[in-house]
Amino acid sequence: MSTIYRFLRQPLLHFLVLGGLIFALYDLVTPEVAKVVGDPKTEIVVTQLQVERLTTEFQAIWQRPPTSEEQQKLIDNFIREEVLVREALRIGLDRDDTVLRRRLVQKMEYLAASAARARKPTDEELVSYYQNNQQNYLRPGRIAFEQIFLGEKIDETLVGEIQAQLNDGVPAMELGKRTLLPSSLGISARAKVDGLFGDGLFERLMDLEGTDWQKPLKSGYGFHLIRITDKQKAEQLSFEEARKFVSEDWSLQKYTESKDRQHEALRGQYRITVEEKVN
Repeated sequence: MSTIYRFLRQPLLHFLVLGGLIFALYDLVTPEVAKVVGDPKTEIVVTQLQVERLTTEFQAIWQRPPTSEEQQKLIDNFIREEVLVREALRIGLDRDDTVLRRRLVQKMEYLAASAARARKPTDEELVSYYQNNQQNYLRPGRIAFEQIFLGEKIDETLVGEIQAQLNDGVPAMELGKRTLLPSSLGISARAKVDGLFGDGLFERLMDLEGTDWQKPLKSGYGFHLIRITDKQKAEQLSFEEARKFVSEDWSLQKYTESKDRQHEALRGQYRITVEEKVN
């Protein structure tokens, strides 16, 4: 009796019994449809097109075709991956997975984008789009100027002294407080001006009138006396000058429209209920 008792207390026996119960339970809850031989859900067909894709991917990486053994391994790996993916989907591992959901959404949107890119616009469509969106196709304004740095605060005494020296013909580059900022800037677009002096200065300079030294103007570094030496306001691009940008924007709009239509069509296949919060 003691021998039987010791046998029943063996951990290995407990493990085997528990394993048997788990497999028995799995067999009970597994839908019979998944066990039917030939059912599409349990049949994996590796097409010649898939084999060619695997071979092409191998060649792209290794710069040579795979050997027979390597090709068989590629196929075996593909089958292993397909089995695992199908089982993961069957038991619901794809649910509530934020990363996977976003990836699937991206792939669906990519399909919509592919359909939109396949369509080439006619000249009439591009001209019409250009005419309806001319404000988007402007040659950016540019400006050139001289500046004298006054520091982080305005010193009226210093300003008066500088203005007197300017009237006496002293070069602007010799005046003001020392700084690494350039004393003059050739004709430049917004990106360069704001990149050097801080966001917003370009717009304020474009609003200035005349070519005389202006009252102190603030930049991202402090205050400056500024004199405009050249100014080119924004100009409307002709259709031919803007054609490339118009074509890109037209394609983007069609992609957005295609994506929205696809979403609405798919959404219409579902009955959607948003549960109310329970107090």
